[in-house]
Amino acid sequence: METVSTPAKGIITVLMNLVTVPLIIIWTLLGVVIFPFGFLFMRLILKNSTAAATRRCIWIYGRVWQRITGLFVSFIPPEINGRPFDTPGIIVVNHRSFFDTYCMNMLPVSDVCFAVRAWPFKIPLYNIFMKLAGYINIERDSWEKALSISTENLKNGSFILFFPEGHRNCDGQMLRFYSGAFKMAIENHVPVIPICLTGTESLLPPGRWFLKPAKIRMQILEPVFPDDFQGETAHIMLKKDVKAKMAQCLVQMTKNK
Repeated sequence: METVSTPAKGIITVLMNLVTVPLIIIWTLLGVVIFPFGFLFMRLILKNSTAAATRRCIWIYGRVWQRITGLFVSFIPPEINGRPFDTPGIIVVNHRSFFDTYCMNMLPVSDVCFAVRAWPFKIPLYNIFMKLAGYINIERDSWEKALSISTENLKNGSFILFFPEGHRNCDGQMLRFYSGAFKMAIENHVPVIPICLTGTESLLPPGRWFLKPAKIRMQILEPVFPDDFQGETAHIMLKKDVKAKMAQCLVQMTKNK
């Protein structure tokens, strides 16, 4: 099999950043302009809620972003095990890059409420859409408020998404999982839907400021039901079980690159 030489890789990387970065900026600005029209259509014609309409617009924005970066990034269609989206649940995803959130447009559902740390809410422009989408600020919101928001979303058929590591990992090894997503699943009696994502660490890992060509893969595992775990430490056992399944899957995905 022929391999691309190092100089050629360098040229492709430079070309990628010269082409895709301006296009992403242009699409972002254009998206802001056309958002009100799409939002009003979904609110008034399709009768979506404010949050659901905004999330749908964000999902569409991500789909176009995928087309733009698809000039240099291969997005492999996600492998879905079982029927994880038949009922609302808590989605948990491993975290390797800033662009992990952008890759959530690969999901077959758009009505997803992100539970994220405080700093994205401080980004100008982004924070407006995050508030309209009803995202959960897991650092600023109290547990009672976060639980209330999640319960309301799940009752309405939405999904809640966590990056349970809390931070991007730098070496491909998963960090410790925080317990919030798993407590929330138990409190609401809904399944945890584990999702494994690879390739974003090549696209833009922590500490690097430019993009590189990558191959993005997503594998959606079968849902894990909290009823299988009992007692005061149920959320810990659920967390360990999910993390073990994800770790095993990521090892296999890395071998199959």
